[in-house]
Amino acid sequence: MCILALSFTFRLSGQMFPLSDQFQNNPLVINPAFAGCHDALSATVSYRNQWVGFKDAPQNYMLSVHAPINKDRIGLGFFVEKSSIGIYKKTNFSGNYAFRTELQDGILALGVAFGVSLYNIGWSDLDVTDADDVELLNNPTSAVLPNFSLGTYYYTKKYFIGISLPSFLSHEPDQSSGIYKTKNNSSGYNYFLTGGYEFEVSPQVKLLPSLLVKYHPENAVQIDYNAIVNLKEKLGLGIGYRNKNMLIGTIHCQLNYQLKMAYTYDFDFGSIGKYKNGSHEIFFNYIFKYSRKIMGPRQF
Repeated sequence: MCILALSFTFRLSGQMFPLSDQFQNNPLVINPAFAGCHDALSATVSYRNQWVGFKDAPQNYMLSVHAPINKDRIGLGFFVEKSSIGIYKKTNFSGNYAFRTELQDGILALGVAFGVSLYNIGWSDLDVTDADDVELLNNPTSAVLPNFSLGTYYYTKKYFIGISLPSFLSHEPDQSSGIYKTKNNSSGYNYFLTGGYEFEVSPQVKLLPSLLVKYHPENAVQIDYNAIVNLKEKLGLGIGYRNKNMLIGTIHCQLNYQLKMAYTYDFDFGSIGKYKNGSHEIFFNYIFKYSRKIMGPRQF
């Protein structure tokens, strides 16, 4: 465990961005340009329990709030994320700004986010044979470091597409002092591409296939393929596939025009799947008041 922990200290950030099955419901997590796209003050909370069955497996809590202002030309948002894996705990705070303009039949938004990441590393929680090990003594237990995100998002009543670069700064330790510093390392960038199109199968049934492509220069390209069937804009049933042998089941419930909940379960049918009980993610979104008349609840 000690060797594994030390191997992680060479870079706290700049690795593959944390997973979320709710990117379609809460794109603000990966794209600051989404701020204001719900056409109202919107608040979202979610919780993800990953790799159930493994000790000290990743857990993630998220809260986001955003709204359009200035006659919908500006979107402002705030995002908080708390994650943990083993002895590592991280809390992200981020303020989001999006400039919005009408383009043909939709809205084009350009977004930027500035925030800070708070790291806490519980070295004392490790079982070690030598408590005076220099490698342990020279490593800091906490750090507060800045971060930035960029993105663009375009959506209409029928489809959406987004490109983003979330949290692109790297946080790496100085080899002599052990103090973490912020670096702009392009080899550590995460590039995200999202898109989806809603088909009307019948007046009561709509099909929304979507795609999430994640690219990191030091990792294989990861693609999420998803499709959700929405019934009477009340119930959504979906299935998805993530390369690396991951099957994702989703259920959405639109309790009323303002309140929506969703649950996803990840089933790993690869070789490691028999050692864990999947991953769970639950999501709640509340829209306080729409700024314009709409036909039904927003699906993206």
